[in-house]
Formats: sequence, C-alpha cells, structure tokens
Amino acid sequence: MRIIILETDVFPDKQVMGEALAWLKEDTVAHRLSRHDLRGRTPTEHEWWDELLDAILAADLVVTV
Repeated sequence: MRIIILETDVFPDKQVMGEALAWLKEDTVAHRLSRHDLRGRTPTEHEWWDELLDAILAADLVVTV
C-alpha cells in the first residue's frame, strides 16, 4: 500500500499517529511510506506542490499529521 504522510502539525495526537505509522513502515514489502513536510511551504513553490499532488494521486492512503 502506498501511504503518503503530510506533516502539518494540526493533528492533535501526533505522537500516537507517528507510532502507528512507524509500525507500518517496518513492513516494507506491503507498505511504502513517504513523508512530505507542508510546514512553511508557500503556494508559490509550484514545482514542489505539483510533485506532492502527483504523489497524493498515486497513493492508496493519505494521512495528515
């Protein structure tokens, strides 16, 4: 499963979510995780946002933390 993790600091229980995602990351055969830090990004960074959108569209699951 392709899982995209969006780092935003808006998730109220980030520690628990982080532990669950770390557990999923251990199974590299079944799951591929990639993290994307949205903190401090601006809408003018078009190339970065385009790459992120491509990753989101290709993902099976998107998690926001």
